[in-house]
Amino acid sequence: MSSEAASGAGPQEHLTLTTGSRSTPLGFTEDDRGVYLVAKDRTAQWPIFALREGKVSLTRHGSRTASGGVTLISDREDRERILTLFRAKYGEAQFERWYSRPARVLRVDVATTSPTGTVVADGQYQRWLVAEFDGIAHEYDRHILGNRMNVLLRDRSLALMRPLFRSNHLLMEVGCGSGTETMTLLADGHELIAVDISAQMLEVVREKARSQGCSEQLRTFHLAAREVGALEKELGIESLDGAYSTYGALNCEADLRPFRDGLARLLRPEAPFVAGVFNRWCLFELVGYGLTARWTRALGRRTNPIPVGFTRFFIDTWAYSVVEFADLFAPGFHVERVEGVPVFLPPSDLTSYAEKFSRRFGLLEHADAWAGRRFPFNQLGDHFLMVLRRSEGPLPGISPS
Repeated sequence: MSSEAASGAGPQEHLTLTTGSRSTPLGFTEDDRGVYLVAKDRTAQWPIFALREGKVSLTRHGSRTASGGVTLISDREDRERILTLFRAKYGEAQFERWYSRPARVLRVDVATTSPTGTVVADGQYQRWLVAEFDGIAHEYDRHILGNRMNVLLRDRSLALMRPLFRSNHLLMEVGCGSGTETMTLLADGHELIAVDISAQMLEVVREKARSQGCSEQLRTFHLAAREVGALEKELGIESLDGAYSTYGALNCEADLRPFRDGLARLLRPEAPFVAGVFNRWCLFELVGYGLTARWTRALGRRTNPIPVGFTRFFIDTWAYSVVEFADLFAPGFHVERVEGVPVFLPPSDLTSYAEKFSRRFGLLEHADAWAGRRFPFNQLGDHFLMVLRRSEGPLPGISPS
């Protein structure tokens, strides 16, 4: 029985959620808008299966079955309204134990009373993605800055980008998140075009820019990575001096070709593009999990998409090797530099291993950075940072004159 079901309420207060062949007993509440479910733990599998498939069946009291599409609730007011329903139904003690700090709140839009009826929503994955990032936007800095290895990732990307972009003026960031790198580059005097799939993340970035007095240097656009080509009308062809996308947005796209072509048309010839990419081959996981014979995790990144449960991320993820990524961006871009980040130090979900050596972390970080710039270790980081430059030649979609 799942932890969400162990609320202490009687059996009549539960339903069974079914996705594919998986069934999970859960507490629930409902109103005229739908049936609501709460996952206490972000690693719980049932909401991932439900959101990935976009449909579930609900069985109450062992017989009454309904099916419907699933929506992840990210709006804070709506979440609070739903949690108030859970508090009223289960009482204060059980609410505090199981529902007060939810990782996810889901709504099932019941569409039919047939046990075989289902609703499949178009664009389910993108809606799931948007809702996940909207839901964590105001806590994202705590997630990044509260983890030593996440801070290391940003330190390494900024150490690479600041000298690279020193003479560049207008930059674009794709997948800006809460603006960890954005604010530093704005402070350096650059103008930034910040793009993100989450409107809430963009609002966090705008508020930071206002508070630091650099909002006039920032423009934001609510777009997915694959949609950046739409900015051609706003910005013009070959208008950008540089671009970057680190640690997230590119690994959320099943097909990077629309992004590649759109970006190529926005960048001037020889302009740099820095990509921070979740690597298919991670030395720390290969060795660490391999030594304990946990081969599923050691080789968990070998196929795409990587489902939730095989990575630390809360959505399905697409990983690339250095060679795969370089080939994907050729011939419109050529590779200038590759760094593994980190190589010997652990990924952010295993940061407890790094904390054991906290007194020597500075030395270990320096050694890891040195190794990460050298073959073959630059191919084997948890992520890799790749510097590409837009090649001379005809732009995608435009025939040579």
